[in-house]
Formats: sequence, C-alpha cells, structure tokens
Amino acid sequence: MSDTGTRPSEQLPEGKIPPRVLREVLRRLGGGAGLDPGPASGEDAAVAAAGSEPRIVLAADPITFPSADPGWHAVVVNANDVAATGGEPRWFLSSILVPPGTDAARIVQIADGIRSGCREVGAIPAGGHTEVTAAARHEVVAGAMVGVAFPERVKPSGGAREGDLLVITKGIAIEATAIIATEYAEDVSRSFGSEFREPSARFLKDPGISVVPEARIAARTPGVHAMHDVTEGGVATAIREMTEASGLGAIVEEAKIPRFDESSRLMSHYGLDILGAIGSGALLVACSEAGTDRLLRRLGDAGIAGRVVGRFVRVAQGIVLERGSSRRELPRFEADEITRLP
Repeated sequence: MSDTGTRPSEQLPEGKIPPRVLREVLRRLGGGAGLDPGPASGEDAAVAAAGSEPRIVLAADPITFPSADPGWHAVVVNANDVAATGGEPRWFLSSILVPPGTDAARIVQIADGIRSGCREVGAIPAGGHTEVTAAARHEVVAGAMVGVAFPERVKPSGGAREGDLLVITKGIAIEATAIIATEYAEDVSRSFGSEFREPSARFLKDPGISVVPEARIAARTPGVHAMHDVTEGGVATAIREMTEASGLGAIVEEAKIPRFDESSRLMSHYGLDILGAIGSGALLVACSEAGTDRLLRRLGDAGIAGRVVGRFVRVAQGIVLERGSSRRELPRFEADEITRLP
C-alpha cells in the first residue's frame, strides 16, 4: 500500500472512489475543524456552527453523466444532500463546463434548469462559473449548495442508534431507471414498448429524484436520529455508508425493500443488481421504534411512501440481508451497476 491509500499501479474504476482512497483524501484535507459532522465517508453534507444558530450546511456534487437537464439535476442532487442532513437549501453555486462547439442556446437552457431547480427546492442561484473547455467531453455541471439548519434538526448519516428501525422512502433505483430508459431508448422501446419506456424516462420527475420533501418531514419528527441520501452504488452502498458512519451493523429484509416494476424489469433485462444501481429519490431514515409510526404517518399524509426494511444492530452482527430463512452479507459494490452497461 502506498502513502496515498492506493495499491501500487492501481487504476480506479469509474464512479465514486473506493472508501479507503476517500478516507485518505479526507485525511489529507486536514479534517473538519469547526464542522459537525465534518468531511467523512458516508456523510451527505458538513455542518458549520459559525458561532451562532442556525447552522450552515454545505454540500457539493457534480453531474458528470449525460443528462437532458443537467442544471436542474445538479440543483436537486445537491439540495438532497443538504436536506438529508436536516438542512434547508438556500444558495446554489455552479460551475458549468461544456465542450467546444456547444451552442450558446444550450448554455442558456442549462441556466434555465438551474433556475427551475432552485425554485423547486426553495434556493437562490448565487453565481458560479461557466466555461467552454476541451477538458470536458460532454456537459458537466458541478454544483455546491449552502443551506441552514437548526441544531435539533441536524440528522447526520452517522447518527443512527442501536435498535433504530431503517425506513426507505419511495423506492430504489429511481435514477438508474430514468438513465437507462433515456440512454438506451431504442433498445428499451424495442424490448418493452414505448408505453413502458416513456414513463420510465420520466422517473427523474415522477416519482422524482428529490428527497427534499421527505427529509423536511423526517428532520422535524421526534425519534429520527439519522438520514442518508441514496446515490451512486445504490441502496446497498447507502446502507453500508450509514452503518459504517454510525459504527453499527444492520439486518435488512430484502423482500421489504420497495422497488418499482419498471426498475425491476429494466435491471433484470440488462443483468444488473438493483441493489447497486444509482438511486437518487430514496431517503434512508434511522428512527426509534417508538417514533416510526408517527414518521410513516406524516410521510403518508404528504403522499410519500415509506417502509420499514430493517433494524440497526451491534456492529459485531454485521450487515446482513435476509430473505425468508436465508441470510447473506449485504452486497458490496465497488462501482455503480449502471457503469457495467456497454
């Protein structure tokens, strides 16, 4: 092992960098003085006390894959990270990088998407940078969201407690479903028909990849201790990140994990494991058993589906996936499942 945390001559796969490398990167950044939680593997955002209330919540995420509306997409995924920490999105900064030959009208469209996304989540476009560069093979929108949160509403990924129930909202692989139905439109239409493909491609908006509404509800519900946004690597990776950040294990009932029929059929068709497919739109919540009924009721009143799928346990019990009488370790994904597509 080298002093960078990587193996000699190791080439990293596409997507999120492996946790061991990320930990070394974070170590080199010098910790998070004044931040709680600070930069850490598995945390959605950092919270800065800034000497007063409310707290400042900071998150950054890029849109690096082709997207019909990368500006809107960047706003939503960054708002998700702020909201999943218990914050309210307030100000959005963006760096828009496009390849040479990009039409000026397209850059205006991206800006319109940013404006639309900010209106949707209650934030203000606060500026950033726009550049045409040969370093970009396609459009990249790197965003940063700044939000605010009262201390009692801060729910970091690492806040789960032993005995808490694990709740998932909406369903898994929502974002993967939209990406596949859009990027492989002809094949999906040929295999399933346009009446299947078109609603699948709209999964970004319906059921939607935003978790801001459910995170607002959860952050205000007594008994909620932690939240985490499902993104690259799917629900399995998100559960692992949440347990590792909390220093706990988990027992998850596979049959209870909510999934849409469109998602299941697409993952099966392309030979992908749905548990490891990018899943923005699902929020993980750790809630005390006493508070879970109230949480599910509040979510239901807002028209948001929520389901208990497991429980947090002692770390020595591991991270276990149960199906009937069979038990196995929760799968680990080094890269998101959709990166295996041709």
